[in-house]
Formats: sequence, C-alpha cells, structure tokens
Amino acid sequence: MLIINLIIIIIFLMLALISRKHFSKYKKLSEAMSRCVFMFLKRFINLDKTKADLRKIHVVSDSKLEKMCTEFYTKIISICMVVIFVINLACMLLCAYIQLNKEEGSNVIKRGDYNDEVIITKIYAGEPENQREYELAVYPREYTEDEFYKEADEVFDGLKNDILANNKDFEHINSDLKLSATDKDGRFEISWESDYPEYIFPSGKVRLEDLRHETDVKLTARIDYLDYSAERTYELVLVPCEDSEKLSDEIGVVLKQIETNSRNSSSFELPDEINGNKINLNKMDNNSYKKLFFLGIVMCIFTIIFSNNSLKNKKRKRECVLEFLYPSFVNRVSLLIGSGMNIRNCFISIITDDDKNILTSELEFTINQIRAGYDEAAAYEELGIRIGLPIYSRLMSHIAQNIRMGTRDLRVIMSDEVKEAMEVRKENAKKKGEKASTKLLFPMIVLMAVVIVIIMFPAFVGI
Repeated sequence: MLIINLIIIIIFLMLALISRKHFSKYKKLSEAMSRCVFMFLKRFINLDKTKADLRKIHVVSDSKLEKMCTEFYTKIISICMVVIFVINLACMLLCAYIQLNKEEGSNVIKRGDYNDEVIITKIYAGEPENQREYELAVYPREYTEDEFYKEADEVFDGLKNDILANNKDFEHINSDLKLSATDKDGRFEISWESDYPEYIFPSGKVRLEDLRHETDVKLTARIDYLDYSAERTYELVLVPCEDSEKLSDEIGVVLKQIETNSRNSSSFELPDEINGNKINLNKMDNNSYKKLFFLGIVMCIFTIIFSNNSLKNKKRKRECVLEFLYPSFVNRVSLLIGSGMNIRNCFISIITDDDKNILTSELEFTINQIRAGYDEAAAYEELGIRIGLPIYSRLMSHIAQNIRMGTRDLRVIMSDEVKEAMEVRKENAKKKGEKASTKLLFPMIVLMAVVIVIIMFPAFVGI
C-alpha cells in the first residue's frame, strides 16, 4: 500500500512540474494543476451540454461562456485533487504510525498481576492479504520457586493471627477456628488438615463433645502452586468444654508454549515470525487503506454530483422566474406595439423602465447584438433559443417572421399571445397552490398528533 501512496505523490509532483511549465500564468499551483488536468480530460467531457446549462443561468458572450465552463470544471477537479491528496496523506501517516509502533515493540504482551484474570489476546499471523487469527490465553504472572516460598511464609505468618478466631490462645482451643481457603489477596488456595480430623474439620468447625481431656493437635496448612508446595504446622491444645460449638495447530502450540515459559515475567514478547508467518498483535490488513481510498472516491463523486445538481437547480429557478415574467412581458410588448413602437424600441423601453433581472439581461444582450450589426430577426430567434422555454421560442419566432416577411398582423399575434400568457399564468398559479398544499400536509399531521395527545392524555392520567 505504501508503494501506491508513493506513486500518487510522484504523480502529483510530476503534475506540478508540468503545470508550472505550461500554465505558469496562474499564480496558484492548485489552479495550474487543475487546468493541466482539465486540458487532458476535456476531450472526454460533454462541454456543449455544460455550456448550454451555464448559458441559461448567466447572460454572457460565447468567449465568456467558454471561460466560465473551464472555471466550472477546474473547480471540481481542484476539489477532487485536494480530497485525493488528503486521503493519500492520511494513508501514509497511518502506515508510518503502524510501523513506528512496530519498531517500539508492538509485539510485547503484558501479563496481569499474580491474582488477575486470564486475558484472551488475539494474534494475527501471516501477510495482510492472507492472515490467520489466533486466540492466546495469557495467564497472570507466576511466582518463581524462591518467590513462592517467600510469599508462602508471609501468608503463613498472617494466618497465625487469624486462626484463633474467638479462642484465647493456641493452648486453649474450645471453639471454632477461622481456617481461610485463600490468602487475603486471593493469590493462593490453602488446604487444611489435622491429625485429629474428628475434632477439627477443614472448614474450621470444632466438635469437642467426645473430648474428655486436653489433647495436643497438629493443624497443618498447605499451599499448592504449580509444581511447588509449602506447609506449616500449628500446634494447638484442645480443651474439653461442655458449651463448645461446630491451544489447536502448530502456531497456536508455539504461542502457548511461549506464554507458559514466561509466566515468571511481568510481560513477554512474541517473535516477529513463527514458521515463516508474521506475528502481530494488531490485525494488519488493507481494509483501513481501502476504506480511506473508498471514502476519497465517494467524496469526489459527491463533489461532482453536487456541482451538477447545483447547476441544474439554478437552471430550474431561472426557468421558473422567466415563466413568471412572461405574462407581464407579453402584455407590455403588446401595449407598446399598439402605441406605435417597433420591437426594438419596445425591448429598449422594457430594459430602461424595469428593474434588472434575467429577462432584461437577455433583452439587453440581444439589443447589443443588433447594435453591433447582427441581423435583427436572427437575434430575436437566437433570444428564444437561449431562453429555452417553448413560450418564448414561439413568441420570438413570430416576431422574427414578421420582421422578415413584413406582415402587419403583429398586433393580432401579440393579442393572441396575451390570452395564451394569461392561461399560462393560471396554470402556474394552480401548480403553486398544489405544491403549497403538499408542503402543508406534514405540519397538519403534526398538529393532528398534538391534538390527539392533548385529548387522550387526561384520560390516561385519570386511569
């Protein structure tokens, strides 16, 4: 995986050198690199469709439209490159972190203390592509022989003070003894026996009903630990009293053997390899890298989809605005033509009197074309094509035809268009009303639920 990371870094470095050489006019390196990638990818992209969508949003010339299209894709490419670089850097840091932990002894397993529980540790053997998992039972630390006898002596010394319980001393035993089954820390199990088991039971119960005279008894405490054992004998005198009371495959075998042979240490280290299989405490696979790269790809795809959706939403809003402005626009043109103005002066009057919007911007662009020497009829037809809505295309086609043919029925045509525009306005009002009722459906459901709760709550409280 590290090789792939290095290849990506090399590709970025080569791309930076090439972009600096051929796109040196751009001050920012990221912009230069994005331009370089775009020049390579532009043959695979449908630029005409993107230009058409951008032209519907912005009223610009063809040269400006080309520049906007390039900037649109350059921005997307720049975001994707940043995502890829960051993800690749994260993968390299993750790899370096794992290797650093490996060098510092990541295969060292720490045991629990002497009286801790057995810990189940997962061991991973083999290469990342074909790893095998083992579960190793790591037992708590064990005493050496010398340590055991030293600890046992301390335990026996402590027991001497606890054995008597309510008895006066060892020469006057006439009630139950306190014979603990373990030491205070729970490290060792203790077994008890006496040479008079009919009087003293291993639990500490003392029965002296049949005792007729004082009897010397030897009480032996025994601690067994692994292959070691320690004993201590306590001499008691029973006094009669009428009121007295009563692991699976080869690697697993090797792992278990290592664990067993090191139980005298607080920790032990696993070898880097066993029978040619790499040993790791952390599961080493390519899933983490794959997840990061997959995340980068998803983020790039999301960026592209988000950019395209944003462009489509702007286009849709622009079409809604133009549809809303159409009835008033047709009505204004019809009135101005009726007053004796020609189409060009009608458009100039609308541009001058109305606030600036997408329609006046398109009209102003068309008037500038005509003033620059463009054919008037062709300019009006192109206006209908640029707007892209059937109602505008039909109107501009009638106007262009009237200019070319020189007919005098434009007023009649505009009167019919006014009537058609009113119908369009009614249809748009109906659509907005339907959308509004749909949006109000969820609040109505919430209000109904609240009302039901208000009505039913007192009934439940009364119950």
